[in-house]
Amino acid sequence: MASSRTAWIAAGLVTRLLMLAVLAMAVQSKFSNKVHYDFKGAGYNNDLHSYTYAVVVAAVGMAGSVLQIPVAIYLLCKSKRMTPSALILDASTYADIVVTVVLASGVGAGFGATGDVVEYINHAGGSRWQDDATQDLIRYYHKGNIAIVFLLIGMVLSLCATVASVRLRVRASNDFDDA
Repeated sequence: MASSRTAWIAAGLVTRLLMLAVLAMAVQSKFSNKVHYDFKGAGYNNDLHSYTYAVVVAAVGMAGSVLQIPVAIYLLCKSKRMTPSALILDASTYADIVVTVVLASGVGAGFGATGDVVEYINHAGGSRWQDDATQDLIRYYHKGNIAIVFLLIGMVLSLCATVASVRLRVRASNDFDDA
């Protein structure tokens, strides 16, 4: 029974480490995405607020992961000797749920805004600039989806960490009931 608890704690730790790396890639890919034409000089700001929101969401996800990693290491070290505290498991579970919901909102905002803007450029705003500039802008937004895909992967990993936290919390409450 203790090895199973240790396996769940280790799985949660590995998931959080992967989530941290994937969210860092999301932030990096957003900031490395550039356009060649000067759209701001033409009076058009190509940086969407939802992309800024996605970066903030990724930062919140990374912060949540960084805060959860020491807890997971502590639980991993203590799991062989004693049952983890229900308070620590509750805090970990609720933090994972909040991070997952925040990441999900960033994914929805990023994909939704990208799709809407590309649709607008293709149908309504395409004549505003020459064809090369329009294609450059469309490529910019399609590359923006790469960052959002990394955010989606981070959200799925956060969901896996939440499942591990909930599993540990349920097991701890069952251990307390048996005592």
